[in-house]
Amino acid sequence: MRNSKTMHQFPYINKEVNKVFAAEKSHLDYTLVRPLILVAYFFTRIVIFPIKFIFHRVPYGFEAYVIDWWMSFGMKYLARHDAAELMLRHVQIEPLLYRHVLAGRDDKPPKEVRKLNGIDGDFAVDDLKEVTDNNMTIGHDLLSYELVDRFDKEKFMENLDWIRQQKIEDHEQYSKKALEINKKHSFQLLGVTNIVMLVVFSITVFGDLRTTMTALNSFGSDSILLWCLKQLYVDDRQAQITLDFFMQEVNNRGHYNGSVFFSNPNQYLYYHIVFDEVAYDMLMNRPPVTA
Repeated sequence: MRNSKTMHQFPYINKEVNKVFAAEKSHLDYTLVRPLILVAYFFTRIVIFPIKFIFHRVPYGFEAYVIDWWMSFGMKYLARHDAAELMLRHVQIEPLLYRHVLAGRDDKPPKEVRKLNGIDGDFAVDDLKEVTDNNMTIGHDLLSYELVDRFDKEKFMENLDWIRQQKIEDHEQYSKKALEINKKHSFQLLGVTNIVMLVVFSITVFGDLRTTMTALNSFGSDSILLWCLKQLYVDDRQAQITLDFFMQEVNNRGHYNGSVFFSNPNQYLYYHIVFDEVAYDMLMNRPPVTA
C-alpha cells in the first residue's frame, strides 16, 4: 500500500504546502471536527442570511472587531503552529503578489501606508492585538476588490517585460512575532483546514449582510492574478502546465455572481490560499523568461 503522505503530494502545489496538507490528514481534528464544522456551517447560513437580510443589512460598528477577536483567539489558543504560520504568511504574501502585477516603471511611492490594510500597506504582525485594532480580516478581503479596481490591462502589457525582470518582494521583510504567541499559548488542536473554515464561519455569523457578501465573493483577484501569471510565463511550458490546474470554473469564473448559500468554505484554502502560495513560490524561485 502506498504511504498516505505520498498520495497527497500534488505536483502542482509547492513542497511546503504539500507537507502541511499531508501531515494534517493524520490528525483527528481533520477527520472528526472538520465534518461537524461543515454541517454546522451549512445549516447556520440557511438560517442566518434571511435574518441578516431583514435586520443586519449594514454594519453596526462591532462586526470587524468581533471577527478579528475570534480570529486572534483561534490563532492564539487553537491553531497548530503550521496552520498559524500558513495563515499569517498568506496575509503577507497576497498584497506582495498584487503589488507585483500592478507595478510600473514610472510608479511613485504610495502616499499612504496603512497597517494591515490596502495593497500598499504594512503587514508586519508583532502582536495579535494589531489584528483586532486594524480590522485585518475584513481589510484582507477588500484587497481583492482593490486589485480589480486598480488593475489596468494596457499598463500591465506595456510593462510586461519590465515586470518579468523585477523580483517579487520577500515576505520575510515583515515581522511574524505574533507566531511566538501561538507557540507559547496554543493547545495545538486545529489544522489549517479547520482554522480557515472557522474564519469563514465567524464572518458569516458576525458580519453584516454587505460585509459578508463582500468577503464570501472576494475571488475576482484570483482570476486577474492567474491571467497575469499566464502572460508573464507565456514562454515557460512547465509553468503553464502548473497554472492550468488553477483554471477550474468554480475558481475563476463561477464566483462572479456566486451565491453564499452554495459557497464552500474549503475553497478559501484549496483555491485561494494555495494558489497564492504557488504563485509566490513561482515568482520567487522560477523567474519569468524575458522576451
